[in-house]
Amino acid sequence: MKATEVMEHFRKVGRWVNWEKTWDQFLHGDPNVEVKGIATAWIPTNAALKEAHACGLNLFISHEPAFCPGYEGTASGDQVAATKRKLLDELGITLMRCHDTWDRMPEVGIPDAWASLLGFETEERPVESFYKICLLGDVTVEEAAKAVLKKVKPLGQGLVLIVGDRQKRVSRMAVGTGAITRLPKMLELRPDVILATDDGMNFWDGGLWAVDLGVPLLIVNHCTAEKPGMKAMARYLTEKFPDVPAQYLDVVFPYGWM
Repeated sequence: MKATEVMEHFRKVGRWVNWEKTWDQFLHGDPNVEVKGIATAWIPTNAALKEAHACGLNLFISHEPAFCPGYEGTASGDQVAATKRKLLDELGITLMRCHDTWDRMPEVGIPDAWASLLGFETEERPVESFYKICLLGDVTVEEAAKAVLKKVKPLGQGLVLIVGDRQKRVSRMAVGTGAITRLPKMLELRPDVILATDDGMNFWDGGLWAVDLGVPLLIVNHCTAEKPGMKAMARYLTEKFPDVPAQYLDVVFPYGWM
């Protein structure tokens, strides 16, 4: 099986993607390479690429970009990109990004896999939506935060940020992922509390918005919210391409807390 066959599969199932303008593309290497194994990960750190090579996986599917595009044109940013491209060549890895397909993929994609991990009853998500509603029952914001924390600790996140009244009772939680937790859009789902990400909101407008409206926020790391979806991708690819091993690689960002 060639790497292009995996991309063609995503093009076939990703009916919501504008395939004339998409992030879902090969980023480096030979699209016609014979695939020995597939690695899925949130982002292709150099350590993750080396792990993929050690596991015999020569197609690496990343959810996020590889070459620090926001720093393109800076000396350090260009150095990081050049070093990664050289490493990919040395390891013989073809790098592919699957973002727009997996951000809306039903059941196993980023939003549904994240909500499923949290363990609450959920409402059905329209395929065009990035957001999911979790039904909490009748709990306080603090109790909701503790329930989320219990689920994200195994993913490497040891805290959940809380904005707002911790004792407010809530039952509907709007859940988002990645850099697209657009708070006003999530409020249209009539939640009592919103679970956002650090890359998807900011405090100079999102925090002010939440405090003035009295909408409690829970906030986790971008990577944390998307790891479950990339784990699910490995299982999905194993089912769709049973003759080729697929393995999820956990990306470790050395951030922490005191």
